[in-house]
Amino acid sequence: MSAQVKNYVVAFCLALISVWPHQTQADEAGAFNATAPRFTDDGQLVRPEGWRKWVYVGTPLTPHDMNDGKAAFPEFHNVYMDPESFATLERTGEFANGTQLVKELTLVGSKNAVSGNGYFMGEFSGLEVAVKDTVRFKNEPGGWAYFSFGHVPEAEYAATAKPFPAAQCSSCHEASADDDFVFTQYYPVLRAAMPTEARKAADTARASMKKMNKETMKAAMGAMGAEHSDALEPDDYATKVFHWLQKTGYEKYVAESALHPSSAGRTVHGDVVRVFVNPKLAASLKSGDDKHPVGSVAIKELHKDGAIYGWAAAVKTRKDDGKGNGWYWYENLSTTDPSSPVAASLGNQNCVGCHSTGRDFIRTTSIK
Repeated sequence: MSAQVKNYVVAFCLALISVWPHQTQADEAGAFNATAPRFTDDGQLVRPEGWRKWVYVGTPLTPHDMNDGKAAFPEFHNVYMDPESFATLERTGEFANGTQLVKELTLVGSKNAVSGNGYFMGEFSGLEVAVKDTVRFKNEPGGWAYFSFGHVPEAEYAATAKPFPAAQCSSCHEASADDDFVFTQYYPVLRAAMPTEARKAADTARASMKKMNKETMKAAMGAMGAEHSDALEPDDYATKVFHWLQKTGYEKYVAESALHPSSAGRTVHGDVVRVFVNPKLAASLKSGDDKHPVGSVAIKELHKDGAIYGWAAAVKTRKDDGKGNGWYWYENLSTTDPSSPVAASLGNQNCVGCHSTGRDFIRTTSIK
């Protein structure tokens, strides 16, 4: 080997040694992970690149035709998961920090093809992303944040996006998603990826939660005086609650004397609200109790443009640990459609976060 070649090899090795530790640290920090989420200095998510080459998870569709012409999400939703996080899911059965789930919306195109009648994809029409980061989003339920790059043609997707307000997305995920705010029940690719033991543990936890939700709903409906049945499932109970509210089953409760601006602000509960409480909670409020008894019920009418446009409800179904987990929370921003409640679960973190300043999570001060 010539002296010139030896010098070149030595120089290359020294350069490699000087770079290697930094490369390793960067990899550990995720800086060299090609699919790691990137953020601007002001906290906006940078639109991912190459998501269509990620792990394809599935494509749910809830068309207008099957939802009385009023489907909340009428497009195909093509869902992709970043490869690194998918590999972690296969290994541990958990959604790791840094997980990105991309949902690309695609319009329904033709409804017939040579194969027969059905629903066939048209053009891309929007891009949304869910990111898990329990450090960056430590105050969000589960550490998940949700972003939209626009419901627009593909060429018009935004370059960056701000996170949605937590309640706009996470409440539905918290109430209805099977695993860590993710709707794995609709994605067999994700379920199949989880190790067998992790899948069994998740199934056991979900069965336990389902049983608790059912018991919670029976207790909540019993406290409200609404009809319930052992045969109903938790989602059915939520629909029953909606119909009970729709029929103003709370009209004999003790009511605030007048409509007033919500302390949560107009962006959360419309123009004005009015709270109704059942006799048990009314007595507790009047006596100044620090803790309200099991069976306490509060119903909040949400008003906008001179009319009721929805309801929020809180029902204490068990003794609380001081974190709001004894309260069942329900909210629906519609008076006609029971299918998409904003909240319908025990200890809903979005509701608890706002109500934590109240006396045992009840904020009305007008009933004394």
